[in-house]
Amino acid sequence: MNNLKDDIIFNTINNGILILDDELKIKAWNRWLAVHTHLSVDDVLDKNLCELFPSIDEKRLKRKIKSVLVTNTSSFYSVDPHKYLIKIELSNITNPIYDSMQQDVTIAPYKRDEKLVALYIYDKTVLCETNAKLEKLNKDLRDLSYKDPMTNAYNRRYFYEESAKLLSLASRDQRDSCIIILDIDKFKDINDTYGHDVGDEVIIQLAQLLKNHVRNSDIVARFGGEEFVVFLYNTDLYNATHIAEVMKEDIHKVNIDAGTQTINFTASFGVAKFNKELDENNIEHTISRADKCLYIAKNKGRNLVINESYLGAAIFNKEINTKAISIESNIFMLND
Repeated sequence: MNNLKDDIIFNTINNGILILDDELKIKAWNRWLAVHTHLSVDDVLDKNLCELFPSIDEKRLKRKIKSVLVTNTSSFYSVDPHKYLIKIELSNITNPIYDSMQQDVTIAPYKRDEKLVALYIYDKTVLCETNAKLEKLNKDLRDLSYKDPMTNAYNRRYFYEESAKLLSLASRDQRDSCIIILDIDKFKDINDTYGHDVGDEVIIQLAQLLKNHVRNSDIVARFGGEEFVVFLYNTDLYNATHIAEVMKEDIHKVNIDAGTQTINFTASFGVAKFNKELDENNIEHTISRADKCLYIAKNKGRNLVINESYLGAAIFNKEINTKAISIESNIFMLND
């Protein structure tokens, strides 16, 4: 390959080119590679590429080279999982996202009769960085449209979109899902007594506590004002109620700085389990049942967790009481 050693185009082109035989021995190595790897032609000539760069999958590269030689056609070579063929380290100052050059590699037949191929290595780090920045911007925009700016909890829009997906998974895998709805007790009194800044801090602290008590697969959403809804995936009513109880107890331990004093607050909870048939596959119906439980918790003195099993008991007790009143009325009429 002495003819390539002094070839101007081979040594001035702005990407890496090396010639390999079918045993991966290096037969030519251009200046771009020498500059970026700090290995001269003399350092690498007739040496096995994989011995110099152990991260390369030798068997896979050999198979690809054999395929190129048999078909006599150029082919793209996947550099997954490392995103590079030859590791070339980058400065953290100029390339804060990647520590190694991101590469595309193409293998082309060079001299079939000598079983030689050319490997073209292209630096695509700038493109990858641009894509990464665009992905981050898209994520930031998505967060703006899906998150409550004050608490960083999700909003209604995100809740309904993601809960629909999770319910579909739960239905497929025959798993339970539950809703917790909660509301800060006497929140208006907090605002009126200590001011809206303290009220906002209460809401922010509550949102953070809720997020700390759930898994990544769950959803914490602020539905407005001091009301939050939590979607618990793969959770039955018993465990959802337990989670709500733990949240309730921990909420009371939160200390809020109200200037001259430290205050605490409480919240009331309603819990319901999604039932595909009962709810007609509509999460709104589950939320409605949880909301009825929350209403009961408020009426029973606040700082309570009520789950939907109480609704059934309440309806049953109401029917019994109604029948008892009816019987008493009939007895009274007979006596009369």
